[in-house]
Amino acid sequence: MPSLPSSLKYTIRELRKRPGFALTAILSIALGIGATTAVFSVIYAVLIDPFPYPGSDRIVELHLIDKAGHDGGSGLSGPQIWQLRKLKSIENIVATDEWNLTTTDSALPEDVRAYYISGDGSRQFKIPAMLGRWFIASDAPDGVEPQRVVVLTYQFWQRYYGGDPAVVGRTLQLVHKGYRVVGVMPPRFRWGDCDIYVPQKVAADPKLKFFPSIRLRPGVTLAQANAELEPVIHEFARLAPTSYPDKFRVNLRSIIDVYARPLGPTLYLLLAGVAVLLLIGCANVSILLLARGAQRQHEIAVRVAVGANRAAIVGQLLTESLVLALTGAALGVAIAWSGLALIAGALPEGSFPAESVIRVNIPVLLFSVALACATALVFGLSPALRLSTPNVAGLMQSSLRRIAGAVDSRRTHRILVASQVALTVILMASAGAAARGFIRLLNTSLGYDPRNVMSVPIPVHETAHHSWSDRSQYFEQLREKIAAIPRVEAAGISTNATPPSNGNTRKAEIMGSAVREVPEIRLNFISPEYFTVLRIPLLHGRLWDRTETMRGAAV
Repeated sequence: MPSLPSSLKYTIRELRKRPGFALTAILSIALGIGATTAVFSVIYAVLIDPFPYPGSDRIVELHLIDKAGHDGGSGLSGPQIWQLRKLKSIENIVATDEWNLTTTDSALPEDVRAYYISGDGSRQFKIPAMLGRWFIASDAPDGVEPQRVVVLTYQFWQRYYGGDPAVVGRTLQLVHKGYRVVGVMPPRFRWGDCDIYVPQKVAADPKLKFFPSIRLRPGVTLAQANAELEPVIHEFARLAPTSYPDKFRVNLRSIIDVYARPLGPTLYLLLAGVAVLLLIGCANVSILLLARGAQRQHEIAVRVAVGANRAAIVGQLLTESLVLALTGAALGVAIAWSGLALIAGALPEGSFPAESVIRVNIPVLLFSVALACATALVFGLSPALRLSTPNVAGLMQSSLRRIAGAVDSRRTHRILVASQVALTVILMASAGAAARGFIRLLNTSLGYDPRNVMSVPIPVHETAHHSWSDRSQYFEQLREKIAAIPRVEAAGISTNATPPSNGNTRKAEIMGSAVREVPEIRLNFISPEYFTVLRIPLLHGRLWDRTETMRGAAV
């Protein structure tokens, strides 16, 4: 029996003689492994393991569905949050808010995203700090001014402090106020997709609203929690009718449903497509190996005639199959790694949780490699066993065309060809439907043109620009300087960026209307240049001018 090095040398020589066969088999395996692994890795990160928080399916948000079916979040005051803490279905509830702050302890100020959270957040997320600690109740007692402490995200700690392990206890200056660093969170703790966390003051003022994050008790279903919250929230609405829709129902939604699952249908459709691609790749390899085995009957008969034994022939054919499988698998791993980066980069920003870590899923990679290798070995073994005991006399006296394969071989070949055609048709139909849907999405009219438009948030801190005229002049000066930059066509101002996540819901009264119902509208404060920036045409009338803006005209 020849040694492994000699078998490999012979295999390489044989494959070089048939480059079309070798490349087709290797690419079939590689594309199936690479695409399937990359797509499932995204699915695992986004849909199966999107959050690192223990019991993340029990962390829910409070939504209200109005009579039109619109689903929107709801803010709560401090007293309302304190009242919800008493409910049996709620294990914990925290008040949150977010705002941008500015570092003022270095020569170059940096805008940082701050997430405000009430002091009992450790019970909400159940993840200890990597360095130091998380907030404790004494950092922000109810109704009392909170301590000036700050917890850093891992990413901000790395960027701003260079990963200094002695950062705990240092002072971070934010808007000219010193905050003591008490902790650094682990890399996957990205709640709110922010840079830093500061304690939230929960005051008794009913006009101050916070966004509640709720953790349900173990075993409590969303339906049970909705039923308990329904009368309580409706009582809140009775006492403050202007803050709630006229008619609504409570709809608690887990953070998985809100932030992870919207991409689910698209990703699962993509996974189905690449899984079919993997099956087609395996079918391709099987057909190629069976066809090539039939073509080599005469060659093998000659080798048997000159003294080659059965073990040597089987070993040689399996070596060739294994080389094809391993080469395709190695290329598939490379495609998976590079393809994963492309898929992750193509996903819309904010379309999946910041906590999701998209990386190659090793179990799926091993399964795909094992499937491809098993296919190559099994379908390489079948002709190897059949051809290793040939009818030497018959093969030597017959032409290759007449003995291209036995009846069983031809039947197997036809079945595989039919299966491959069927799978290919399914894949092409699925790909065509997905492509048509994607084209429809690209051509959907948004009502504005988002191309080459950038939104830049500019915070106004509590110590600056108190008067309307001062604030208006400040932003107008910024707008004029930005608009004067070369290659900037236009610049506008908005309190809430671009659609659809812009504006705030307000109740409106239509003067002189006989309808007593109070409608709700989405209101956004903008400068007149806003429509120019987004290329929104003016259908009727006119826009206000600078003078009307400065005096806050009722237009």
